[in-house]
Amino acid sequence: MAYIPLRDGEQLYIRCIGRGQPVVLLHGFGSQSSHWIPNILPLIHRYKFILPDLRGFGHSHHLPMSNADVFGHYAEDIEDLFNHFQLDNAILGGISTGAYACLAFNQIGGFERVSRYLNIEHSAQSRNSDDWSHGLFGSRQDEIFSHFRELLKDIEHLAPDISYWSLPEHTRLKMRDTVIALISRATNRPMTRSFIRFAGRYFERPLTKTLIKVEHWQAYLRIMEAFMAGKDTRAHLANIQIPTTLMIGEQSRYFPLSGQLDVCRYVPHAKVIRFKKSGHIPILDEPIKFQREFMRFLRGNDT
Repeated sequence: MAYIPLRDGEQLYIRCIGRGQPVVLLHGFGSQSSHWIPNILPLIHRYKFILPDLRGFGHSHHLPMSNADVFGHYAEDIEDLFNHFQLDNAILGGISTGAYACLAFNQIGGFERVSRYLNIEHSAQSRNSDDWSHGLFGSRQDEIFSHFRELLKDIEHLAPDISYWSLPEHTRLKMRDTVIALISRATNRPMTRSFIRFAGRYFERPLTKTLIKVEHWQAYLRIMEAFMAGKDTRAHLANIQIPTTLMIGEQSRYFPLSGQLDVCRYVPHAKVIRFKKSGHIPILDEPIKFQREFMRFLRGNDT
């Protein structure tokens, strides 16, 4: 475990586990690098896993979002990570927010130092437009983004350094329930969704000390704004000239299946692994199949 320097003078938290070929894995929204550990432990004798906590999450929760383009900022952080560890032939993978950060990294030429790429549950653009209807939340995007905007409007008049627990109760509960809804929406298991909602509402304080830290709660809003603004990575997908695996949850409530499959039109060497019973988190919804396919991806097996 270490902190590495970034170009803006901040320090990014990294977990390094194992030995062998380097593998960089990026987590999703509301998560942190430790969530990869159950998947990588059986493989640490063959691979060196480099697992960052992205800005706003885990032990990097305190890092400022000093770039208005959050995903461009994430891309620069990944580049700084590659430079720090002198990576030239690394395997790269990301899920959800982490996958979008990877696609932003590709836009700045980062994939020239990547040997294989794993994209779990993210399409090429988060915002719908006239020529793209496959963004975050699909046909419900306007409805859910409108809820985000209402939350942002509620906090715009508040002091920027106000603590989470000092927020007006109505605003705090709206933010809490928004995050709970986002996380619970990610799984296709009804009992898991119910558990997440129950735990988030009745165990808020202990959870905010361990999993979803709130000392810099504004970071979550900056990331929501970044998803609403969108970052169109389609023009650069054809530059991905390495073996690429797309893992897709067919029951995802985050991204339409059609949009994720559409990525194959742009990436020359992409193959698709479909998880028929999974939502946005195949790692959770179909863990055995995910682990099998994850190991196959690392080995470079195509069958």
